[in-house]
Amino acid sequence: MSSMSQELTIAANGTEFRVLIDGPEDKPWLTCLHSLATRAELWDDQVEELTKSFRVLRIDARGHGGSAPVQGPYSFDQLAKDVVAIWDHLGIEKSAVLGLSMGGMTAFGLALDHGSRVTRIVAADCRSDAPDFFRNMWADRQKVLEEKGIEAIAEVTIPTWLTEETRNQHPDKVERVRRMILDTSREGYVGATEALRGLNYKSRLSEIKCPACLVVGSADGVHPAEMRSMADQIPGVKFAEIPAAAHLANLENPKAFNEAVCAFLAG
Repeated sequence: MSSMSQELTIAANGTEFRVLIDGPEDKPWLTCLHSLATRAELWDDQVEELTKSFRVLRIDARGHGGSAPVQGPYSFDQLAKDVVAIWDHLGIEKSAVLGLSMGGMTAFGLALDHGSRVTRIVAADCRSDAPDFFRNMWADRQKVLEEKGIEAIAEVTIPTWLTEETRNQHPDKVERVRRMILDTSREGYVGATEALRGLNYKSRLSEIKCPACLVVGSADGVHPAEMRSMADQIPGVKFAEIPAAAHLANLENPKAFNEAVCAFLAG
């Protein structure tokens, strides 16, 4: 973390959040939102680049990382309001938003329901609705958690989050991801998977008014095709595919991810 770093605990929207703030005070704000079962440190490989142009706020989502392990179920309406409440606490009038997976979905909620506060969004490796297969997958994961614990969640999750090549050649990255998953509270995981089961922004994507960019790892399962279809609905959207990356595209191929995202955010 840079010399201008702060770590704070903020009471907002009925619970407590751990947040990290990096970068110069005179720059515009950028808020970074992580995926299910990770934390603010998911963005470690982006901070140096992003703080050249932004004051960067990273939030541990409700029930995740160093934020309070609060009971669910959560909803995306609530997750977006968490961010706005933190902005209010910090006196942030407007911010750009960069989110991945659950964080990207939250970015849609912010752009749609709190648009006056959002300058632009980047949504990475996410979808915007919850068809049956997706709802059922989270029900299955909740069962795995209940029966076998968070270690078993890490075992089934990591192969979908990182390419085989990364899993074989970069044990440090695998370990980094595993640690974030294991650090997630049971309450946070169950609460957030309930939010995922209720995800319902797809029919409203055409209402997004701010500049938007969709970014996806080329090896991220169904997501490249899904995000192309989402891009068709968002006016003036930019789209970038990140090579040699699965779901955690920012962690797996930070160089390509940073280039795509910084080019858009600088716009």
